[in-house]
Amino acid sequence: MGTAKSNALRLELRWIGCRPCDVRRMPRQIDCCGHQMDRKPLLLVSAWLVFATGLIGLGFYNRTAFQWTFDNNLARYPLAASIAAQDPDLRELFLRRTEAAFNKGGWRAANGALKASLAAEVEIYADDAHLNAVLRARLAVLLKLAADPPACKAYVLAGAEANEFPRARQEFAALERANRAAIENGFDRKMRGENRTSPSDAEIADIYDSLGSGPVDALTPAELAAEARDLDSDAELRCRARIKREKNLAALDDRDAARIERILLTTLAGVDIAGALSKLCREQGNGLVCS
Repeated sequence: MGTAKSNALRLELRWIGCRPCDVRRMPRQIDCCGHQMDRKPLLLVSAWLVFATGLIGLGFYNRTAFQWTFDNNLARYPLAASIAAQDPDLRELFLRRTEAAFNKGGWRAANGALKASLAAEVEIYADDAHLNAVLRARLAVLLKLAADPPACKAYVLAGAEANEFPRARQEFAALERANRAAIENGFDRKMRGENRTSPSDAEIADIYDSLGSGPVDALTPAELAAEARDLDSDAELRCRARIKREKNLAALDDRDAARIERILLTTLAGVDIAGALSKLCREQGNGLVCS
């Protein structure tokens, strides 16, 4: 490529300073300075342009239907769309994760992947006050859903959409407001240079163990076993275990609770929403809308 450019440049310079002439009266192989024309640089440049154009066209036409419509679909979530427009790296991350989820579990999975990504990549930067507001609102949702264990389990493992779990509609509305405020605050702090460090697996495990033992209520062996069974767990035990952990977290002082919340948010990036939905959507009466 460099040789072609330099040859093309030399060819251009050879034209400069040549006396005017009538090309029509000269042999095709002779330039206006009376020298033999070297077509090789021109052919190299032409070949490179054809090759480059082909690469661009290949990338253009190889985009999937999901990628073509991503920005239009993201516009349904104005906050996420605004963040993506301001941060190309986040846009690419949102696109990659939501497309992977969509390919495995459709739009319900893609929406869940977007929410998880917003939490793990943006909300995580929010200040202590905003994060504590989110965890209190989330606990209120769980307490409301406790009377419906299948719905509670479904929410714990797959999140929620606006048309799901009508029993807790008011609580979800409050959680949505808290999440939005935390995401806005987190993105502002991220753009201003707020840093965060990724916790080690050992640190995450220690926090998980700590929240399972208090300070409000310790999980029973049956509840711990239900967590280990994950998607195959008993709904009532799974729901009760999560509520205990959330109560233990909310009981900490605001600074410690926010610190732990940030660490827990890092785990959302690896959550397989589509995998959870593939199991939960086959269960009846849990409130999920999977179509």
